[in-house]
Amino acid sequence: MEKIFTPRLELVPFKLELVEKAILGNAELASFMGVRVLSDWHEQDFFVSLPFIADILHQYPLQGEWGWGTLIIHRAENILIGHVMVKIIPDSTGSPSGSLEIGYYVASLYRRQGYASEATKAVIDWTLSQPSVQTVTAGCDPDNIASKRVLEKSGMQLVESREKILVWKLSKTASVK
Repeated sequence: MEKIFTPRLELVPFKLELVEKAILGNAELASFMGVRVLSDWHEQDFFVSLPFIADILHQYPLQGEWGWGTLIIHRAENILIGHVMVKIIPDSTGSPSGSLEIGYYVASLYRRQGYASEATKAVIDWTLSQPSVQTVTAGCDPDNIASKRVLEKSGMQLVESREKILVWKLSKTASVK
């Protein structure tokens, strides 16, 4: 994955080197990147999973090349405000299947301002421009209206409703809005 620029954001690939800095803490990540880092740029559970993410990036070359999605930098304020996760879905042999899963998180002060939609749509557009990627999926809580809007604005279609999750999908053949 490469850096992606939108009108308000810089999306920096969250590759192994940055994951390792994030494991050391927000101060280390901020110093390394040369940005301010909000303490809630991601949920607390995410920070606990960083060593596991580092292992995945070590173990799977394509995921390592792409990173674990992108960090969302607010360009005007030079501040880390969130993350768009990109996870390559393997087939039964462990090889990339052509499908990706995305997720996103934006710090509380920056919500409801379109940053999650802007970042997520840019990442989806980039991933679907890759020859090996055919589909992008995402899940969200049925009660999370804001998350549903992000997925709708990103061009995704609701394809399944489970008990505690809505499943969204966008295929390369679909037109992106």
